[in-house]
Amino acid sequence: METPPHKYSFGRRELVVQHKAKKIFKNKLGFIFLLIIANLSLILFLRSPYFTIGEISIQGTDKLDSGEVRLAMGVKEGMNIWKISPPVLRERILALPRVAGADVERVLPNKLRISVQEKKYLALVPYHSYYLELASDGTFTGIRYNYDGELPLINGLPQGQLEVGTKVVDPERGEIITIFLGALQNRPALPLAEINVEDPGKIIVYTNEGMEVWLGGKTDLAKKIEVFQHIHSHYFPLEDSINAGYLDLRVAEAPVYKPF
Repeated sequence: METPPHKYSFGRRELVVQHKAKKIFKNKLGFIFLLIIANLSLILFLRSPYFTIGEISIQGTDKLDSGEVRLAMGVKEGMNIWKISPPVLRERILALPRVAGADVERVLPNKLRISVQEKKYLALVPYHSYYLELASDGTFTGIRYNYDGELPLINGLPQGQLEVGTKVVDPERGEIITIFLGALQNRPALPLAEINVEDPGKIIVYTNEGMEVWLGGKTDLAKKIEVFQHIHSHYFPLEDSINAGYLDLRVAEAPVYKPF
C-alpha cells in the first residue's frame, strides 16, 4: 500500500525556486549598491584638488600674445582639469585670426599643454594710418603701424571696411591676390615691393629695385609670375641703371623689356 504524499510536500519545488530568485536579487542589489558607491568615490576623486589645473603651457606663439589664447579658451588655473574639453578649447583657439592650427592636451594630473601654429603673413595692405597683415589663406590676421619694406604692399583695393579676421570682399581682386599669395608662399625670393590691383585688367607690380612689370589681366597670371621670376633672377642684376625700366608680360610667351 503506497504512502500518501505529505500534506506540505505540494509546491516545495516552487518554494526552492523562489528562494533562489530572492538570493539572486539580493546579490544583484548588493552589486548595484557597490557600483554606485564606487562611482561616487570616483567622481569625488576626480573633483578633488589633485586635478586642479596648476599650470597652463602655451607654445608656438610669435606674433600672437599668449593672453589672447587664454582669453579665447576661457580657462585659467584653479579649474578642474576634467571639466574642460580639449576639442572645444581647440575650436576656440582656431577662431583666432592668426591661428592656423592648434593642439590641446591634458597632462595629468594638473597641467594643460597648448601648441599653436600661427599663420604666415605674406603681404601688407595699407589701410588708413596702418597696415593690415595678409596671411597665405587670404585672411587679414593683424595690424601693423610701421612698414620696414620686408613685405610687398598690395594697393588698389576698394577702401571699404577691411577688418582683422575677414578676407578681401571683392571677388575679382580677391582671386588675383590669392594667386599672388600662392606664388609668394612657393617662391619666397619673389622680389616684389608693390602689387597694384586697382584695375583688375591691368595688374602692375614693382620690384624692390624699381622695375615696373605689366601683367595685364588675371588670365595665365600664375604663369606670368613664374616667367617674371625666371627673367628677373637670370637677366637683371641689381643695378639701378639696368632695372630702371618696365617689363611687359601681358603675354607670358612674349615678354618685352624697355628702359625708361
